[in-house]
Amino acid sequence: MISTTPRRAAGFAVTLTLAVFGLTGCGGDSGYQTQPPQPTEPTISQASVDELCGILDGQKGTWKALGPRVARVAFTGAMTLWTVNDTVANAAIAYNRNIVDTVTIDTCPRVRDATLASLDVPDLKVALGGF
Repeated sequence: MISTTPRRAAGFAVTLTLAVFGLTGCGGDSGYQTQPPQPTEPTISQASVDELCGILDGQKGTWKALGPRVARVAFTGAMTLWTVNDTVANAAIAYNRNIVDTVTIDTCPRVRDATLASLDVPDLKVALGGF
């Protein structure tokens, strides 16, 4: 019969060694961040915002003719194409869905209002839906 004492001693030694190595990293500054960096909101360039306003302005008549239900689908398609061409805008929308409303209120409020009327939504965030 094999004694379990040497196995227990070996297991205890391994456990003790791991504990010692684990505790040595607990003191002082290890050089590693303990908190992950906080994400910052991407900034959409003015040129990209101008492009968005141009897209909305160019499509508002078509969207009005299509009616709100179909226009919302077309709006989603237009937003998708815009964000494919501008990955920063895509990241900004993912970070803050209100950003589209914010930039259009600041840059092209009349175009935004006409777009909202065509889409029959209270704001562009709602129109983004499943975007």
